[in-house]
Amino acid sequence: MSSDAERAPFGDPVAGAGIVRPPSRKRRLVFLLLMTVLVIAGAAIAAAPWLYSSDAALAAISAQVQEATGLYVAARGKPRLSFAPRPRISIEGVGFADRNGALVVEAEEFFGGLKLLPLLSGRLEVESISLMRPRMEIDLDRKPIDAPGAAARAAAAQPASPEANKADKFRLGVLNIVDGALRLKLDEKSYEAGKISATLDWRKVGEPATLTGAFDRRGERLQLILWVARPGILLRGDPSVVVARLDGESVRLEAQGIAQTGPNGHYSGRIAGSAASVREALNLFDIHMPLPGPFGDAQASAQAVLSAREAVLKDLQISVDGNAFEGELALRNEEGKPRVSATLKSGFVALKPMLADAPALIGPDGQWSRERLDPPDLSGADLDLSIVSRHARLGRLTIDDASVSVALRDGVLDVSLVEAQAYRGRLKARASFKPAGDALIVHASAQTAGVDARALMWDVLDSQALGGALDLSLKVDAAGATLADMMHNLDGRASLIMSEGEITGVDFERALRRFEKRPLASAQDIRSGSSALNRASATLLIEKGVGALDDGSAHGPGFALRFEGTTNLVERTLSLKAAAQQADAAGRPRDKGLQIAFDLAGGWDELSLAPDPRAFIRRSGAAAPLLPEPPPAEDR
Repeated sequence: MSSDAERAPFGDPVAGAGIVRPPSRKRRLVFLLLMTVLVIAGAAIAAAPWLYSSDAALAAISAQVQEATGLYVAARGKPRLSFAPRPRISIEGVGFADRNGALVVEAEEFFGGLKLLPLLSGRLEVESISLMRPRMEIDLDRKPIDAPGAAARAAAAQPASPEANKADKFRLGVLNIVDGALRLKLDEKSYEAGKISATLDWRKVGEPATLTGAFDRRGERLQLILWVARPGILLRGDPSVVVARLDGESVRLEAQGIAQTGPNGHYSGRIAGSAASVREALNLFDIHMPLPGPFGDAQASAQAVLSAREAVLKDLQISVDGNAFEGELALRNEEGKPRVSATLKSGFVALKPMLADAPALIGPDGQWSRERLDPPDLSGADLDLSIVSRHARLGRLTIDDASVSVALRDGVLDVSLVEAQAYRGRLKARASFKPAGDALIVHASAQTAGVDARALMWDVLDSQALGGALDLSLKVDAAGATLADMMHNLDGRASLIMSEGEITGVDFERALRRFEKRPLASAQDIRSGSSALNRASATLLIEKGVGALDDGSAHGPGFALRFEGTTNLVERTLSLKAAAQQADAAGRPRDKGLQIAFDLAGGWDELSLAPDPRAFIRRSGAAAPLLPEPPPAEDR
């Protein structure tokens, strides 16, 4: 038979059982409270010298901070010691600075978390520091920051030496920054960040260090994480694993790789980033984006090698404005100016986003736009960019196997279509842009060889008036603050040759064939049908927006055509006089062959073909008497 004592799981006091009840929860709480009071009392007794001598407390804290950071400490207020909920020391108005004054920190309040065991033995040892509303200034244009603290000692020690081993064991702690502000001066420029909240958790020099924080920059909140696996050896110039990440609404950057400091300091590893707008993301760091286009919805990743003067990105994958590229990119600092060189390739490139910032060509009045061009400042960097694309498109204009070169030198942007296949032929083009005050100076040229003129005109002008293999050479120069101004100042030269094609809307052969028998009816014939074209050529000389066309010619089966006239590029009008003559099947003019004269005139969008009515009436036997008699010779 079991007893009551045997049934009690923890032994209630039963007579004769010899079992004692453990302390109750209430007793345990009383015991813990008593111990806490004793510890605080002991700490207070041990810290009595610091409680009665604020100068001694400040000296002890200053010595620890200077030994750890190498910074001088100055305080406006007196230290105050408190023991609940944990021992800590607080000081109002604390400043820190290095020997050269390149780093200056002024905090409204300093809180130092104290280690309990050293405090019980009468020593003040800080394990964490919190700075309330610090104002930090770093001037890198002055003498270098000189702070001979733990980091400097670790950096000065020889790798794998007893000094290095000792330096790596030095205890640091945790630094918290609450509502801080930073001003960084570099190359006579100032960079600011506000509302900084950050924590640096670095317990020993040789142990991993983690920096987490957030700050405001140009109205955007950015989150930062930095982790260093072995800070001690990194300070001595040996490689260490580093992980970094920056997150914001407009930009996200991350890196994971191997970093090394010293004269040959560099980073090698994977980097990645994304931005809703590259232009806005770069503005966060005061970097100007000189190239046109939105550069939106951008993502990139690469294997990177970064140093103080150079960044090389290989295995680069970029997606921007709906276009995807792969290749290599290098960024170098040459005499204080960044220089970017890149080689990229793509399967398809949409060119329209690159021209999104360009003003409209035609204004609301149907004339050239008078909107200011507002050229960007292109002097901040140099660029060498090469793009190869299997297909590229601008609106309906499509080119294949395109090789594009973009160069930016001394503020001049040069864009070249080195070569491309387009509309069964070949295409080349080049344009340079140089800002000059409020104006823009442009030099442009283009060449085509064997291009299908009908398909090209349909995609560019919504017109199929001409067809054939087009060989074109164009060179123009212009300057102005608006597109209308540039047309007023346009000079240049254009020449074209078209072969084995067709002229739509005009039937020269039929009109000439019927001209003798039915001259009035042939006037209508010339405005309809089409004319097969063996060859056509023309040269246009442009001066101050007016083009003069001389000795233009075309021929095909049954006709030979000559034309001349002018085109006013400012007013977008054309005025041509032409004469079509009977010819053989090869287009060679016949001796004494009939001719039809006509005018082609009007606005570019509303051209009209008008045959010479006197020539048609004169050929008509019935209508000829209706013409007035020519005046006598003596009256002429």
